[in-house]
Amino acid sequence: MPIVLIFAVYACYPGGAEYVDELDTSISIFDDSYNWKNLDGKTYSLPEEILYVKNGEEVDDPQRIHDADILGQMRSELGALGMTEAKTIAADTSVIVAISIIEQNNSGAAWIPGGGWWGGYYPWYPDWGWGGYYPWYPVYYSYKTGSVVIEMADYENKNEAEETVPLVYDGVLDGLLQGSDKYIGDRIERGIDELFNQAPFN
Repeated sequence: MPIVLIFAVYACYPGGAEYVDELDTSISIFDDSYNWKNLDGKTYSLPEEILYVKNGEEVDDPQRIHDADILGQMRSELGALGMTEAKTIAADTSVIVAISIIEQNNSGAAWIPGGGWWGGYYPWYPDWGWGGYYPWYPVYYSYKTGSVVIEMADYENKNEAEETVPLVYDGVLDGLLQGSDKYIGDRIERGIDELFNQAPFN
């Protein structure tokens, strides 16, 4: 995956990305059969707290630096669609919203071809082995990725017998967690704005 990521980045930015935010992505998938044109007048419920997951494990006591801003922006975005926040989940909720922040630390080494002398290889020496030349060199990497996941479920069509609610929307903001808290917060805000300017909301 790190190698694929490197080639993908350079495909988009032949000169290399200059800033971390150039690597941010906002992607959404949704249920086409849901009546997205009729959100005006519906109600929604937001979580009291955002779920934090780090390296595959739920974080018990996270630093909730961005929670208030994310929840506040969600209220603004959903309000702009004509929705209102439900007073109670059980009684009058149309759409339940779940929000998660997922952090993953990545490190390791990748062996990249080329980069030596004379067009990517060293001259042959009998005691080197390697079939007569030395074509690889290691690149060590360490980076931290973060995702904000926004999910919406159709609570009006819940299955009470099976205690399930159909998921109708999944939006993901993905990028590198680098920079100050304000820089990361600004990028999250921009990413959420991009999600609500994509289908099915626009």
